[in-house]
Amino acid sequence: MRSGCPLTSEERARIYAGRQLGKTIAALAQELQRSPGVVRKWWRRFRDQGWQEPPPRGRPVQGILSSFDAAVRAHALAVKRAHPRWGAARVKLELEQLPALQDKRLPSRSRLATAFRHLCPEAVSRHEPRSAPTSAPPTAHAVHEVWQMDHQEKQELGDGTLATVCNVRDPVGAAMLMSRAFSTRTAKRWRKLTTDEVQTVLRQAFDEWHTLPDSVLTDNELGLAGSPEDRFPSRLTLWLRGLGIVHQRIRPHRPTDQPQIERNHRTLDNLTGDVARRIDLLTFQAALDHERMVYNQAFPCRASDCHGQPPLTAHPALLHPRRPYPPDGELAVFDLQRVFDYLATFTFARHISSQGHLTLGQTAYYMSSAHFGKNVWVRCDPDTHEWLVYERSQPTNPATETLLARFKIRRLDTQTLTGRLPQPVQLAQPLQLSLPCFAPVANTTRQGGTIL
Repeated sequence: MRSGCPLTSEERARIYAGRQLGKTIAALAQELQRSPGVVRKWWRRFRDQGWQEPPPRGRPVQGILSSFDAAVRAHALAVKRAHPRWGAARVKLELEQLPALQDKRLPSRSRLATAFRHLCPEAVSRHEPRSAPTSAPPTAHAVHEVWQMDHQEKQELGDGTLATVCNVRDPVGAAMLMSRAFSTRTAKRWRKLTTDEVQTVLRQAFDEWHTLPDSVLTDNELGLAGSPEDRFPSRLTLWLRGLGIVHQRIRPHRPTDQPQIERNHRTLDNLTGDVARRIDLLTFQAALDHERMVYNQAFPCRASDCHGQPPLTAHPALLHPRRPYPPDGELAVFDLQRVFDYLATFTFARHISSQGHLTLGQTAYYMSSAHFGKNVWVRCDPDTHEWLVYERSQPTNPATETLLARFKIRRLDTQTLTGRLPQPVQLAQPLQLSLPCFAPVANTTRQGGTIL
């Protein structure tokens, strides 16, 4: 017997017709697999009120923005169509300034965004969401094969500074490769690290260990992996590609995909958490450097098969470069062609605005008026370093593509990605890593803002 779901129009009609033919309540209940009480209720309604369909429940559907004044709807769509690159928040701000709408109730930002997608989709920018990793990143089996990188944010220091610590760790060798603190306090509260700051940390790790890893593993933070609404790779990803390093990402909301760096945060917090070592940013950085040195050279580590030995003792391969990195030689190992070869593996969906521009990697390219409002697909030609813009007569069939335009790729040159001017570099012989001996922490004193 079915229960818990309302009768369909057909079932109600069968109850009415069955009773007209003399069927009993019990027989109809058995036939419809309904309870006798439900059948009896509906028969009595038909008997007393006559046959009629019950009115639909709830408020009748009238469409998006139907509960707002018609003028609000008309102005919202007009503003969005006039400025297709404006988001819902900017459109709402414009509506608030219109004298004709001063006494009108305005929809929320999310309601406007939904309305624009349904009522004027041609004015909504189309972005192909970045695909999130669906499986755990591959496990590293050798030192300097994978470096894990993550941030410790909102570290409060004695002078009122809010610091963010960028940590890099080798999960196989259990070594703390780099820890760098940045002041991130702003007028409102705090900020995220910039790409330039993350590059600085990785460069210091390259310099200190004289090697490049095969890959760098991070979370999906906006400043590291790029916008989740667009598949276009982040500047950090492209910079690493130019160095021959693969940028891997963990699965969303799965910090356990890099447990070693997460545990690294807690260890550093315990080692540098006393007030005397968090007086200001300079003191805090000195403490991070000192404890990292102690940990790598003398700490009885139980992680990653160290068995109570210091990481450099248990894993001496840490001292031997996997991919030698020459001092001051980033431009010598950076290859821009790797970047274009990587971009060639993508196909980007884009919408040409009513002003004729499409955006790729925060750079605008302008099409002729004949293509305004079209949905197009863009690929990189790795040989000519150009963007190829295609239109498809059948959107899901790449075989129906027609080439519309070619653009020389801009703002993806060596200087933009590395922040350094290309120049001839004299390669030096890679140096064997030799870390200075640490001073016992009991003898450390603060002098001139540093720990000695």
